Amino acid sequence: MEVFTDVDKESIRTGPPAFRRPTGTKTGSELCIAVTSKEGQVLTALYSVLVTLLFVFCWKLVSMAVISNTPKYRKILRGVALVGFWNAREPLEATSFLCGYLARLREVPPGDPHIGRPAIWLLILALMWLLGTYAASILVAAELIAGKVAPANPNKVYVPRSGKASADIMRLQALRAPATLRSLGSAEAASSDHTMRQRVSLNAHLSSGDSPQYFTYQYTVEAHDMGLQKWHDLKQEVSGRCNVDGSWFSEHIPEEDLDVYRPWGLANQTVNVVYDGERKTSPRATAIAFPYDQTDFLIHQAVEHRYGIIPRCSHRASHRPGTDAWYLTEPFKPQENDTDARMKELPGNRVKGGRPALSCTQKDVWSYNGTRFKNIYELTDEANLKFPDGWATQLQLDFGQARIIDVVNSAGSSSLVSAATFVGDRFDAETASIEKDMIRLFTATWISSAHTFRNMLMVSDQQNIPNAARNGAGKPQDGVDLFVVSTPQVATLRLSVLVTIPVLLVISILFMLVVPILRHSDRGKSWHEKMQLAEGAYLFARTQDPAAFGGTRRMGRVVGECVRLLKPNPGQGAAGLPNHGP
Repeated sequence: MEVFTDVDKESIRTGPPAFRRPTGTKTGSELCIAVTSKEGQVLTALYSVLVTLLFVFCWKLVSMAVISNTPKYRKILRGVALVGFWNAREPLEATSFLCGYLARLREVPPGDPHIGRPAIWLLILALMWLLGTYAASILVAAELIAGKVAPANPNKVYVPRSGKASADIMRLQALRAPATLRSLGSAEAASSDHTMRQRVSLNAHLSSGDSPQYFTYQYTVEAHDMGLQKWHDLKQEVSGRCNVDGSWFSEHIPEEDLDVYRPWGLANQTVNVVYDGERKTSPRATAIAFPYDQTDFLIHQAVEHRYGIIPRCSHRASHRPGTDAWYLTEPFKPQENDTDARMKELPGNRVKGGRPALSCTQKDVWSYNGTRFKNIYELTDEANLKFPDGWATQLQLDFGQARIIDVVNSAGSSSLVSAATFVGDRFDAETASIEKDMIRLFTATWISSAHTFRNMLMVSDQQNIPNAARNGAGKPQDGVDLFVVSTPQVATLRLSVLVTIPVLLVISILFMLVVPILRHSDRGKSWHEKMQLAEGAYLFARTQDPAAFGGTRRMGRVVGECVRLLKPNPGQGAAGLPNHGP
């Protein structure tokens, strides 16, 4: 998955030892080595050459196999074809020779089907080997590169350990906000067909009228999305529902120019939305979690997350009228002393006050190897999964409540899509909608969830917050780097291909060196004898008229004469040699 901000080159590790690249398949992962992008290009070219060399050596082995498994020669033309095939140094040369040979063979009077048939089979073999050589040099080199991921550098993994004081929370937010903005940037796309937006399913029922307005959503984050080298079956399944709830709006206070909301009808919980009379800010939203009486209630319970989203877009000016529940407008004519009255082109519309909120419930289901956990706290318990302590801290911080709450609040003025149209103290209410806002927010939430480990490499100790990924001695915790990140700085090489090609090449070279020794054995003597017979037939044809191999008609006459002169007598083979076969 592409992102707009890359990790620092010192945050990743290249070279050995090998790491496990998550594949998202049944195998879970594969052994790989990460190298720099330039080194990957060099190795790809090198392995393309190695594959070509491997086929060259194997070609000689194939030639030996063809010669050694061919019946004893009684026909000189068969000997000519086989030796020409043998003498060819590579399949292209063999193909060229056999094509010329078959063309010349047309001048020979027909009568023996065994003359041309072997050459045709040899031509097919040469063509297949020729195509295989070129295809393998391309495909194997491409198979060498598995992607562009690299393992994390354990010395660069940083997990801020949050305190309870307000100052600590503010410092923590300063570190986490950039990650949210990166997620929103990645979620931006010109259409709904964007790959990452397809990760989230949102079914909206937001038609105007008396029927309830709501939408449901769901998405899944798996281990390979997070880049985990282990725990391949880990996944988070999220599903929820949001109702457009006008009952949250309590009252408007004209003296203070603000709306008062009471989430879930709680008497002791209010949220004030200031109208921003001069409308200098773009539309935005605020997310709040349900205020449980016990602060650790969610740690011990398997409950649905309850949260709400309150829009802050009341009285924002718009050139065109809007009809969406969040962006419903009313005609607007500014007073002479208003800021809008001094505009050259008056907006004419503004969003009504008292916009409805979203009242949402969400269910998070974490599972691993078929075991379901009631919440993230149970998942990260050492008795279940032995995550490093730093990982447990990060996961509990990210998923202790509905992830979208942190995304909305960290995004600030960029939380809503409508903010992108805010120019010159006004925006376009006609094109704005809750559905567009929430699709982007949930897509950004999925990205933020999938990047929960990647984000450990994107922050540093700028706020003097202790690093939870370090042990008591100040060293990186064991296993804290067992995840990978995507980056264009590297090339990921499959270890299986990296090792197999050189090994096969060495084996083929050793076999070529051993073959001359084997000719002293019984089978080796038989093969050597066949080679001598074929070589003799080939040389005999060449000595009759060397120029014959340059002309089709002359070649046909010479070979035909050779057939007549060297036609075997009973008890003799080709060229007067003893007959060794039927």
